[in-house]
Amino acid sequence: MKLFNLKLVLLCLSGFLVSGCSVPLKQLQMDAEFPEVSYVGRGTSAGPMLMGAMGPMGIAVGIAIDEGIGRDIERALSDSLVQNQTTIVKSVAVNFPKAERFALRKIEFKSDANDDDLAYAITTLILYPSETFKCFSSESSPLDALKSSDIGWMIVNNSFASEVACKDQ
Repeated sequence: MKLFNLKLVLLCLSGFLVSGCSVPLKQLQMDAEFPEVSYVGRGTSAGPMLMGAMGPMGIAVGIAIDEGIGRDIERALSDSLVQNQTTIVKSVAVNFPKAERFALRKIEFKSDANDDDLAYAITTLILYPSETFKCFSSESSPLDALKSSDIGWMIVNNSFASEVACKDQ
């Protein structure tokens, strides 16, 4: 009888080892909707100064400059989403283990106060099922790289450790 129990225990243990000693985890889901991407830089703040030289068109020119930069950054993020989505999902899963699903709602890039050639991101996401808004601030990165590579996703991913108060939702 002892031999039978020993064989049963060994069989159970070997089955556990063969299965990989793991329990499958539920996969966190990221909503498919692409986040709103914008850039606020010196163009917007230079608008009133341009107004002195160009009249009312000066403000529009300043805003248009920032909108163009924002579109370039959005295009770079969109082009590199597939390569970076798994990393983003894993980071959110690690930082918010109770979340079942999340949505990246907005990524707002802002020019660095000390250097016009750098920008940082404020990322807003919503965690479900709690519908909790979370906001994060990233380190600054070169603006040219943000417009032409996947560095935007890298700084968003790294920002999940730097939560800030959400200003608007």
